Amino acid sequence: MTEPKKPRDPSQRTNAPKALGVSLGRLTRPIMKQRGVALAEIINHWAEIAGPLLTAETQPEKMVYASGAGHAATLEIGVSPAFALELQHLSPLIIDKVNGYFGFRAVEKLRLKQTPIRRPESVRQPERSIRPLNAEQRARLEELLAGVEDRELRQALENLGQSLFGASR
Repeated sequence: MTEPKKPRDPSQRTNAPKALGVSLGRLTRPIMKQRGVALAEIINHWAEIAGPLLTAETQPEKMVYASGAGHAATLEIGVSPAFALELQHLSPLIIDKVNGYFGFRAVEKLRLKQTPIRRPESVRQPERSIRPLNAEQRARLEELLAGVEDRELRQALENLGQSLFGASR
């Protein structure tokens, strides 16, 4: 019969090195509840909190604490202009996700700021390649641009036409 394991004596410490990540969460959790530090946690783990769609269209920017509000704050999120209206409707869900991540009411409201979003490399859309136009497509584009006299406008429309006619699928 094997003997049950004896509890370790706290006075007997091992000097073996441990990975910092093993203890980091337990050691920093009380600090993370303090003002200002929660934003760093949100930024670092935004992909986990928000999911891939929101990560592609949003980025957390700052937290604003009202006096006497305790821990609850207003989280300011940068959002691409095309996605802003949809994000406004998703605000309660995002607040729930952030608060669920922390395990306490860290965010009370969201403030949306329309701005261009720097997308992480892993989330970026692949660029579409443009193939050269054939003679028929080139003639059609020239026909469409025949009445445009302004040189800059014509160049912009020609670039647009080339990307539309020559986009590979």
